[in-house]
Amino acid sequence: MEKNNTRPAGIGTGYLSLMMIFVVLCLTMLAALSFSAAESERKYSEKAAEYTKAYYEADARAKYTLAKVAETVDDYIDYSDFMLFGELDEIGGLTYESRPDGIDVSWTTEINDRQSIYSEIRITDAGLDITDWRTIQGDAPEEEPLGVWMGE
Repeated sequence: MEKNNTRPAGIGTGYLSLMMIFVVLCLTMLAALSFSAAESERKYSEKAAEYTKAYYEADARAKYTLAKVAETVDDYIDYSDFMLFGELDEIGGLTYESRPDGIDVSWTTEINDRQSIYSEIRITDAGLDITDWRTIQGDAPEEEPLGVWMGE
């Protein structure tokens, strides 16, 4: 009987080792990317939580100012009384404008170094109405341009 010294055709152990190394490298890269994404999400969540906390603290301070203004105005019938303006000055940070039918009061409450809450109310005989309450960039609201057609 004759013996054949030929090996059967198939995949050698060198190819399997190379494939295993490639798979391990791919899984390592995916794990590193997952950890990087998780860290990025954690940092974003912390910043979002800090901003949300700062916003609600500023909103509470703005509402406290609103309550102090409402309490001060309740004692007056005539909204053009100079004593009322003196008491509003004591609250601090308020801008007010007297109108024939009442008074407009506005103030800003800082959220952080870039944003504030702008609050504006109108006080008339009918009561107190909040006319504007929004987040703005900086300390003063931007003037909104009139929607006037310029003929173009």
